[in-house]
Amino acid sequence: SEGQMMRRLWIFLLIAGIAIIAVSAFQYLTRPGRGDPAPAFALPSLDSKEIDIEGYRGRPVLLHFWASWCGLCQEEFPSLVRLAKDYEAQGLVVLAISEDEARSYPTVRAFTQTMNASFPILLDGKGAVADSYQSWAVPETIFIDSAGTISWRHSGPVNWDSDPARKMVSEFIQK
Repeated sequence: SEGQMMRRLWIFLLIAGIAIIAVSAFQYLTRPGRGDPAPAFALPSLDSKEIDIEGYRGRPVLLHFWASWCGLCQEEFPSLVRLAKDYEAQGLVVLAISEDEARSYPTVRAFTQTMNASFPILLDGKGAVADSYQSWAVPETIFIDSAGTISWRHSGPVNWDSDPARKMVSEFIQK
Protein backbone atom coordinates (compact mmCIF):
# COMPACT_ATOMS: atom_id res chain seq x y z
CA SER A 1 0.00 0.00 0.00
CA GLU A 2 0.97 3.62 -0.37
CA GLY A 3 1.27 4.09 3.41
CA GLN A 4 3.77 1.24 3.69
CA MET A 5 5.79 2.66 0.78
CA MET A 6 5.94 6.06 2.48
CA ARG A 7 6.94 4.47 5.79
CA ARG A 8 9.72 2.50 4.05
CA LEU A 9 10.91 5.66 2.31
CA TRP A 10 11.07 7.55 5.62
CA ILE A 11 12.93 4.68 7.29
CA PHE A 12 15.38 4.58 4.39
CA LEU A 13 15.93 8.36 4.56
CA LEU A 14 16.42 8.19 8.33
CA ILE A 15 19.01 5.42 8.00
CA ALA A 16 20.76 7.31 5.16
CA GLY A 17 20.84 10.46 7.30
CA ILE A 18 22.30 8.59 10.27
CA ALA A 19 24.93 7.01 7.97
CA ILE A 20 25.94 10.44 6.60
CA ILE A 21 26.25 11.85 10.12
CA ALA A 22 28.31 8.82 11.23
CA VAL A 23 30.70 9.14 8.27
CA SER A 24 31.08 12.89 8.88
CA ALA A 25 31.80 12.34 12.58
CA PHE A 26 34.30 9.58 11.73
CA GLN A 27 36.10 11.86 9.25
CA TYR A 28 36.20 14.69 11.77
CA LEU A 29 37.48 12.46 14.58
CA THR A 30 40.09 10.75 12.41
CA ARG A 31 41.51 13.86 10.78
CA PRO A 32 45.12 14.64 11.72
CA GLY A 33 45.15 16.37 15.09
CA ARG A 34 47.23 16.93 18.21
CA GLY A 35 49.87 14.23 18.64
CA ASP A 36 49.50 12.92 15.07
CA PRO A 37 52.33 13.06 12.54
CA ALA A 38 51.89 15.93 10.10
CA PRO A 39 51.23 14.61 6.58
CA ALA A 40 54.24 15.22 4.32
CA PHE A 41 53.81 17.33 1.20
CA ALA A 42 55.63 19.37 -1.41
CA LEU A 43 53.98 22.29 -3.19
CA PRO A 44 55.07 24.99 -5.62
CA SER A 45 55.41 28.47 -4.18
CA LEU A 46 54.36 31.73 -5.83
CA ASP A 47 58.03 32.30 -6.73
CA SER A 48 58.12 28.89 -8.50
CA LYS A 49 60.16 27.04 -5.91
CA GLU A 50 59.16 23.55 -4.82
CA ILE A 51 58.72 23.68 -1.03
CA ASP A 52 58.90 20.36 0.81
CA ILE A 53 57.76 20.44 4.43
CA GLU A 54 60.35 17.76 5.25
CA GLY A 55 63.00 20.42 4.64
CA TYR A 56 61.78 22.20 7.79
CA ARG A 57 62.05 19.18 10.10
CA GLY A 58 63.80 20.31 13.27
CA ARG A 59 62.03 23.69 13.21
CA PRO A 60 58.55 24.67 14.43
CA VAL A 61 56.15 25.25 11.52
CA LEU A 62 52.93 27.26 11.47
CA LEU A 63 50.88 25.94 8.54
CA HIS A 64 48.18 28.40 7.50
CA PHE A 65 45.43 27.47 5.03
CA TRP A 66 43.79 30.54 3.46
CA ALA A 67 42.34 31.92 0.21
CA SER A 68 42.35 35.35 -1.42
CA TRP A 69 38.53 35.33 -1.77
CA CYS A 70 38.06 34.74 1.98
CA GLY A 71 37.26 37.97 3.83
CA LEU A 72 38.28 36.61 7.25
CA CYS A 73 41.59 35.46 5.73
CA GLN A 74 42.22 38.93 4.32
CA GLU A 75 41.53 40.51 7.73
CA GLU A 76 43.79 38.03 9.54
CA PHE A 77 46.72 38.19 7.09
CA PRO A 78 48.41 41.43 8.28
CA SER A 79 48.73 40.10 11.85
CA LEU A 80 50.14 36.81 10.46
CA VAL A 81 52.77 38.79 8.51
CA ARG A 82 53.76 40.67 11.68
CA LEU A 83 53.91 37.42 13.66
CA ALA A 84 56.20 35.81 11.06
CA LYS A 85 58.57 38.80 11.13
CA ASP A 86 58.61 38.98 14.95
CA TYR A 87 59.33 35.25 15.44
CA GLU A 88 61.53 34.50 12.42
CA ALA A 89 64.75 35.01 14.44
CA GLN A 90 63.49 32.43 16.97
CA GLY A 91 63.17 29.82 14.23
CA LEU A 92 59.44 29.92 13.49
CA VAL A 93 58.59 28.86 9.94
CA VAL A 94 55.32 30.21 8.52
CA LEU A 95 53.96 28.48 5.41
CA ALA A 96 50.79 30.02 3.97
CA ILE A 97 48.92 27.56 1.75
CA SER A 98 46.60 29.25 -0.73
CA GLU A 99 43.50 27.24 -1.58
CA ASP A 100 42.82 29.49 -4.59
CA GLU A 101 42.37 27.92 -8.03
CA ALA A 102 45.22 28.42 -10.52
CA ARG A 103 43.35 31.18 -12.41
CA SER A 104 43.41 33.27 -9.20
CA TYR A 105 47.19 33.12 -8.71
CA PRO A 106 47.69 36.69 -10.03
CA THR A 107 45.24 37.86 -7.31
CA VAL A 108 47.13 35.82 -4.69
CA ARG A 109 50.44 37.36 -5.85
CA ALA A 110 49.06 40.92 -5.77
CA PHE A 111 47.50 40.46 -2.32
CA THR A 112 50.57 38.89 -0.68
CA GLN A 113 52.89 41.51 -2.22
CA THR A 114 50.65 44.28 -0.87
CA MET A 115 50.86 42.63 2.55
CA ASN A 116 54.69 42.35 2.32
CA ALA A 117 54.53 38.65 3.21
CA SER A 118 58.07 37.44 3.98
CA PHE A 119 57.13 33.75 4.13
CA PRO A 120 56.49 31.27 1.31
CA ILE A 121 53.03 31.34 -0.28
CA LEU A 122 52.32 27.78 -1.39
CA LEU A 123 49.81 26.95 -4.11
CA ASP A 124 47.37 24.11 -3.44
CA GLY A 125 45.02 24.83 -6.34
CA LYS A 126 43.70 21.28 -6.49
CA GLY A 127 43.33 21.07 -2.70
CA ALA A 128 45.51 17.95 -2.32
CA VAL A 129 47.31 19.18 0.81
CA ALA A 130 44.07 20.53 2.31
CA ASP A 131 42.63 17.04 1.74
CA SER A 132 45.59 15.30 3.38
CA TYR A 133 45.14 17.52 6.46
CA GLN A 134 41.35 17.29 6.11
CA SER A 135 41.15 21.07 6.22
CA TRP A 136 37.62 21.89 5.07
CA ALA A 137 37.38 25.62 5.65
CA VAL A 138 39.65 28.64 5.53
CA PRO A 139 41.29 30.12 7.45
CA GLU A 140 42.75 27.21 9.40
CA THR A 141 46.06 27.08 11.23
CA ILE A 142 48.08 24.06 12.30
CA PHE A 143 51.23 24.11 14.45
CA ILE A 144 53.72 21.37 13.66
CA ASP A 145 56.52 20.89 16.19
CA SER A 146 60.18 20.35 15.31
CA ALA A 147 59.65 16.56 15.38
CA GLY A 148 56.96 16.82 12.68
CA THR A 149 54.02 16.26 15.04
CA ILE A 150 50.84 18.34 15.07
CA SER A 151 50.65 20.16 18.40
CA TRP A 152 47.72 22.54 17.78
CA ARG A 153 44.95 23.02 15.24
CA HIS A 154 42.45 25.86 14.94
CA SER A 155 39.67 26.54 12.43
CA GLY A 156 38.82 30.21 11.98
CA PRO A 157 40.77 33.44 12.15
CA VAL A 158 43.25 34.32 14.89
CA ASN A 159 44.40 37.79 15.92
CA TRP A 160 48.14 37.04 15.85
CA ASP A 161 48.85 40.42 17.49
CA SER A 162 46.89 39.47 20.63
CA ASP A 163 48.68 38.59 23.88
CA PRO A 164 47.14 35.07 24.09
CA ALA A 165 48.23 34.26 20.52
CA ARG A 166 51.75 35.60 21.10
CA LYS A 167 52.06 33.66 24.38
CA MET A 168 50.92 30.47 22.65
CA VAL A 169 53.40 30.93 19.78
CA SER A 170 56.24 31.60 22.24
CA GLU A 171 55.40 28.41 24.14
CA PHE A 172 55.10 26.49 20.88
CA ILE A 173 58.55 27.62 19.71
CA GLN A 174 60.20 26.66 23.02
CA LYS A 175 58.98 23.04 22.85
